[in-house]
Amino acid sequence: MPKLILSAEAKRDLKDIRDYIADERESPKAALKVIEKILDRIERLINFPDSGTLLSPKVKFLTNYRFTGAAAHLIFYRHENNKIFIDRIIHSKRNYLAILFPESDDTSFP
Repeated sequence: MPKLILSAEAKRDLKDIRDYIADERESPKAALKVIEKILDRIERLINFPDSGTLLSPKVKFLTNYRFTGAAAHLIFYRHENNKIFIDRIIHSKRNYLAILFPESDDTSFP
């Protein structure tokens, strides 16, 4: 069974998502529901680590990122050596390519 590893950025993303919904939208209850949905989706990756969509077809370079959706957010991860690295959790309306690959010229929406 693969081991889940959340990056510091992914942990910060979860905190930022929770804080935004709880504070800006004034809905702590909704914030917890969204975080729960995201964490549930991440947990499912343990049993189905390759179930996410490959990101490679969306960019002009090779990457081993996969992504899956949960509660209007995209979870970007890599499955390597029996480990699942959760790298980022980004709202689906953001330019996730520019966030994931800031040094790349291919940062337009797919």
